Amino acid sequence: MRRKGSITRRATVLGVAGASALALMGVLGAGGAYGATSHGRRADFSGTVHFTAMGPLTGSYAALGIPIVQGTETAAYLINKAGGILGKKLVVDPVDTKGDPADAATALAEEVALNHPAAIIGPITLEIHGVEPIFTRDKILDGWNGGTPAFDHNTNKYLWRCNPSDSQQGVAMAGYAMLKGYKRAAMLFTSAAASQSFEPLIRASYARLGGKVVATKSIQAGLPSYSSTVEAIVRAHPQVVFTQLTPPTAAAVFKNLESLGALNKFRWVGTTFMAGTTVVRAIGPSVSKAHMVSFIGSTALSGAATLFRSTYEKVNHHAVESGANFAYDCTIDFALAMTKAKSFTSTKVIKAIDQVSNPPGITVTTYAQGVKLLKKGKKINYTGVSGPMNFNRYHNVIGGWSVVRAKGTAKGLISVIQTISPTQITKFISGKL
Repeated sequence: MRRKGSITRRATVLGVAGASALALMGVLGAGGAYGATSHGRRADFSGTVHFTAMGPLTGSYAALGIPIVQGTETAAYLINKAGGILGKKLVVDPVDTKGDPADAATALAEEVALNHPAAIIGPITLEIHGVEPIFTRDKILDGWNGGTPAFDHNTNKYLWRCNPSDSQQGVAMAGYAMLKGYKRAAMLFTSAAASQSFEPLIRASYARLGGKVVATKSIQAGLPSYSSTVEAIVRAHPQVVFTQLTPPTAAAVFKNLESLGALNKFRWVGTTFMAGTTVVRAIGPSVSKAHMVSFIGSTALSGAATLFRSTYEKVNHHAVESGANFAYDCTIDFALAMTKAKSFTSTKVIKAIDQVSNPPGITVTTYAQGVKLLKKGKKINYTGVSGPMNFNRYHNVIGGWSVVRAKGTAKGLISVIQTISPTQITKFISGKL
């Protein structure tokens, strides 16, 4: 049942347990302010339009899915504050995929039948093959938040990837390690496909740059101890460990490492997932600060970060979670494309995406700016909190990367210590530092 005056409805596909968990975590936004305009008065909406925000909201990979809902709701708050999309209030439906393609397919089918969404934000790599046939069949625009290189040459016109591919992130991680002089590396990833896709990407790029992998370990998520695996890595004498682990898994690994007195034996370089507050807290903020850096999409060239951060904290009541920026940008970008197309019909919106996302055009960093210029007939180029939303012909974005480190505080916050530019990524790909 939908809550009046709120952007968020608890989709029936989420389930009672999932909805309760989300409510406790503060994922679902408060209602009254969502209908306000930028001038502080209530917007006069002519109806509603639904966006589905889907990903694993419960289970081992909830830390990847929950930011999709949070980022989408943050964007929707600002969209509705600016008058909605074509005068309609944007309603966000959280859908729990449970990290399983079959569950995701069932959940999306029910959501489509119930709410007829104009767009989907998500899911992650784990479930994309389960939901792609559904949104393709029903001609629904999908703003995917997954990284697998299998879609680097995507040909599905309904699928648009709003975050850089793992192939780009893997190159950035390998290049950073070599710039630091780490020429011997170990790989430690959970066995899930979303994690395992990184291993060959990093390995290949690292080898091109002159690095040597001395140990490769794949582990099952959620076990209480990984002592034998950790001991094997220590014996291999790496200078750096490339990794992606779930929060409980990361906590156990670092406890094993500490019990061996080996915390200072090498440094850790993690994926975007490792920058999340849940992972930082699981490892321990001070331990994470001392021993790990992670990679997130760069916001160095964007003026959107301040508004995003303040709005996100207002809507979700906690600090920004890693990955929410991609869902936020995808939502804003699709809303601008719908405004440009003057339609919610996917075939028309698809033709407008490049027109609001790619240069040339007046750079805009907010939905309100974009709508104002579009109404004047201007060509715009949306640059989001995750960086430029410049899509190539395969519907993939290309961008820079920020190297981040935990601040060491109890909240698990991070700070940027270095930026890897798109130009550097190109050099790394060619085997040059």
